[in-house]
Amino acid sequence: MKKKHFIVYSAFASSLILSACGGGADNAPSSVNNSATDPAAVANAATKPPSANGTTIPSGTSIVDSSGATWTVTNGVIYRAGQKAGFSASVTLLLWYGGKIYQQNVNKLWWVWANNTWAVSSDPRSTTAAASTSKPIPFFGVNAHYIQGGVYSSIPLATQSASMVDLGLTNVRQDVYSNAQIDILANQVMPNVGTKVNVMPLVIPHPWMDPSLNGRTPTEQSAYTYAYNMAAYAATKFKGVPVVEFGNEYDIDNHNRPVANDGVNVSDYDNTTWPIWRGTMRGSYDGWRSVDKTGQTKIINTASTGFLYLGWYKGMLTGTQPDGSTGHPKVQTDIIQLHWYSDGLDPENTWGKDGTNYNVLKILHDAYNLPIMFTEIGINADYTTSMAQAYIAKTIPELYAARSTYNVIGFNWYELYDDPSGTYGILTNGGGTKPVYSAIKSAVAASH
Repeated sequence: MKKKHFIVYSAFASSLILSACGGGADNAPSSVNNSATDPAAVANAATKPPSANGTTIPSGTSIVDSSGATWTVTNGVIYRAGQKAGFSASVTLLLWYGGKIYQQNVNKLWWVWANNTWAVSSDPRSTTAAASTSKPIPFFGVNAHYIQGGVYSSIPLATQSASMVDLGLTNVRQDVYSNAQIDILANQVMPNVGTKVNVMPLVIPHPWMDPSLNGRTPTEQSAYTYAYNMAAYAATKFKGVPVVEFGNEYDIDNHNRPVANDGVNVSDYDNTTWPIWRGTMRGSYDGWRSVDKTGQTKIINTASTGFLYLGWYKGMLTGTQPDGSTGHPKVQTDIIQLHWYSDGLDPENTWGKDGTNYNVLKILHDAYNLPIMFTEIGINADYTTSMAQAYIAKTIPELYAARSTYNVIGFNWYELYDDPSGTYGILTNGGGTKPVYSAIKSAVAASH
């Protein structure tokens, strides 16, 4: 594990999220809030389930939103729970999509229900920065942080993309933490990276950032709902991307007690916060799939720090809790995510604190039979230049060779530029090349 993690839940991230979402409103219509009901939760018999994503009037005669309210259209006027929903006239279509209510009128104009009124909008089914058909997932990639600002926003995206293409790292992992930041990634970043680079969104719903809680501790249900809504919204904006990732290193979040031992066993984790993270991960998967029903985009949804934290995968994917209880809801994922840094040595040959030898790739491959992707891999800051170059020359070809042995489908090097999280970059924070630049470029080129 790297000694410093990229900034996700620090005070910086909190202020970043709040500034981007107006102190918690996130520029999202109120109809988005609480638009998911955890199917594992005890149902309230008095609450109607929401309509399927994409339901319209016509052809239907009514729509049920996430709160259980019924929407209808009579003589071109929209009603919610039997009362007029703001002002509307000459409505020709009512649409439930991505947790929101949209209308189109006779003049072909679109509106969305936001904060108990209608706001100008467009057809959400056709507005997307991504292509409508999925592309293959590039094997070689890199991490970048446009949302976090600094060098990633000051250096033009075209320049960043040119460096990625020169390196051969054409799959860029970009982190976002709110609906407002999803919009920035979709509208400002994805259209400007060029056709040779694929953006892999990393969407991080953090359950303690849910503004509806007003500072209260999340529950599994609230975490599920918060993540579901964000994921459903992301699916409308990132339609057609080959892969999306949800969550980042939830297993070492500062709301948890520290992981015990090597993290190999489920019992090594915090039983109190475990259901909250399980709800977050389950909501993320279900929210995206409520829009992308055909599975066009593959979902990475394990949110682990990696290394020997095998108990996290086991508990989340099998419905087991740290207290030993079983039969809990299982987290779904299409791809196993793994983080790895040079202090972990070789993922096919590493060692625990007690001297136990582990082939982590074989363990994950045999246990879950799913593709594996290293969404972070990099060099610890205490490595000398020669040590870093040697690690790169050995590790990148080994990862490429692991395609056939363990179904490894790619990696994202950490990271493109040095930034406040550390000097992990391939380039300096001014854009200058470092000695590892040529080492990575050569190793990637030799692996094809």
